Amino acid sequence: MTQTSSVVAGWLAAVTRTLEALGYDADQLLLEAGADLADKFVQEARFSSALTRRFWPLAVARTGHADIGLHAARFVCPTTFHALGFSLWASASLFEALERMVRFAALLNDGADLTLEAEGDNYRFCMRVQVIDQQAQIAPEGVDYFLGAVSKLLRDMRGPAFAPLQVNLRRAAPADPQPWREHFAAPVHFAAADDSLLLNAAELRRPLPTGNPELARQNDRLVAEYLARHQLLNPALQVRARLLELLPGGVPTLETVAAALGSNPRTLQYRLTRQGTSFSEILDEVRASLARQYVQQSQQSFSALAYALGFSEPSHFNRAFKRWTGETPSRFRARLCPAADKGAGSPLQATKASPAS
Repeated sequence: MTQTSSVVAGWLAAVTRTLEALGYDADQLLLEAGADLADKFVQEARFSSALTRRFWPLAVARTGHADIGLHAARFVCPTTFHALGFSLWASASLFEALERMVRFAALLNDGADLTLEAEGDNYRFCMRVQVIDQQAQIAPEGVDYFLGAVSKLLRDMRGPAFAPLQVNLRRAAPADPQPWREHFAAPVHFAAADDSLLLNAAELRRPLPTGNPELARQNDRLVAEYLARHQLLNPALQVRARLLELLPGGVPTLETVAAALGSNPRTLQYRLTRQGTSFSEILDEVRASLARQYVQQSQQSFSALAYALGFSEPSHFNRAFKRWTGETPSRFRARLCPAADKGAGSPLQATKASPAS
């Protein structure tokens, strides 16, 4: 049996609305592509990449729109991406939202790997399509759809003036490239070396008024549970999900997390090593992520935040925070000017952490 990847159910809703808006019978075209319409409104459903690869050429041929993926991107909303969509909207910044997208990429489409890498004063968000059995798992129109959706979501979150600095697409240049330029509101390079968005670092780092660390953390858990149900959750993501759950009560040990996952410490550490990481690295990354959120979104004292994150002394927290961000907590908070009310809605107010260094 040929191995294949799958895409989250929200894809079907987006393409259905697209075809209906263009005046076409969406169900008929989906049936021709091999879709099971019984799954049309099943939020837990996942659709084979083989179906999506059949669908896109049919949609182009039927509608005459070579930019059909961009049309579909316009119908993307938070629910398109299951609980991850709400995590993105609750992120403290666009940078944090993209970090989440990279971390939980398997939910969106496990046929592509996502990366976010510094490039000078900017960041490049890259989509690397997997090739399985000599078959690219995502069609060019599917790449248009995903990168177009990411650009649209970032614009919705930041404001109508937001746009990438540059867009790279590996696909051949279309006869009329103007729809791509208009959708991204940026220069678009076709036949490029990768599929990516070049984004301004300062814009990505600016705080979002919709940031809500507790809401983001709760939806991260729902995402992890979804991935587990669909057997898409790798060991590193499993550990991270448990740490997000346990960390507000004190720093959990490898033994504690392994027991919670039904594993033993040595086996878990071995599995993490095979992924190129370790328990201590994931713990440090989770603490760094939560620390940035809490310092920005909460007006609590840094001593309280230090203990809530499991540090035995505020000085230990200060040193760790400077290592993570290059800034002290006070400078980080002052620079970002958090919009949160003093102490209001802070996820740490009810926290009683047991100090641990």
